[in-house]
Amino acid sequence: MTTKKTASKSKDVKEVKTVETAETQVNESGAVQASDTVTDESPVLEKKAQDHTTVVIPYCKEFAQGRELLFALRSWYEKTCFPANLVIIGDREDWFSEEIIVIEHQRTSDNPQIDTMEKLKLAIESPEVTERFIWTNDDIYLVNRVSLAHIEIPKVLGELKPEKFKGAYAENMSRTVMLLDKSGLPKLNYGTHTPVLFEKFKLMEMLERFPEAESGVLFSSLYFNSQAFLAHPVVLDWETDQFLLPVISQKPNEQRAKELLQRKVFLNNTVSGHSAWLEKLLEQMFPEPSIFEE
Repeated sequence: MTTKKTASKSKDVKEVKTVETAETQVNESGAVQASDTVTDESPVLEKKAQDHTTVVIPYCKEFAQGRELLFALRSWYEKTCFPANLVIIGDREDWFSEEIIVIEHQRTSDNPQIDTMEKLKLAIESPEVTERFIWTNDDIYLVNRVSLAHIEIPKVLGELKPEKFKGAYAENMSRTVMLLDKSGLPKLNYGTHTPVLFEKFKLMEMLERFPEAESGVLFSSLYFNSQAFLAHPVVLDWETDQFLLPVISQKPNEQRAKELLQRKVFLNNTVSGHSAWLEKLLEQMFPEPSIFEE
């Protein structure tokens, strides 16, 4: 990863200049010439391209397990193929370096989706976060070289099925299904626990369209299901796909896991999947400190 702060020092990062569009017309001699610059008539073409993409991680220290965040940041630094800056929204760790932008935020609710929504709103408001930004978690790791295209591809786990879950998560999923049903929208489960790419103006449109979202919803599923002209999603299956290996057990088959990781780009763990075995694996994969550590 070339971070925003180090990008100016890197010969590999080129300055991105304002992109202007021009209409063309044929003059009487048959030559093609450019007319006056088109201003805001085309909503599709942007006048300026992003020269980097922000990676945003919501972080609540009291729920952290082991060194998940440290290894996650090492993986982002080592495996990304694009310039980025890193923003943590939530709590600060003593080992954070100045390369991390921290937006401090106290937990606001016992409902994780409500608290995370508040952190997402801070990301939307922050000038440190780019218009298009990556939203990920402290227990998601990059295990092979990753481009923005890997993250942009929409991914699902099938349909939203609240009856398969319990507690606040099931309630939040039910609320999500209700909102999608009322609008006649698909009900695919985009909560894959992989990095996703959000756009600020589309998030603001979602919050305006669904004010109930602040009461606790699975906002990734609400966001992507409500997008027009969204690309066809990839259905994840850890045994066959080339994207994700989820660790849900403290004693997985080590040989099988290492074989699968050779063709994956993301690794994640659930609360039940965090273990001494996982910490050892992550230490082997990411032994070198990153610039995010003091």
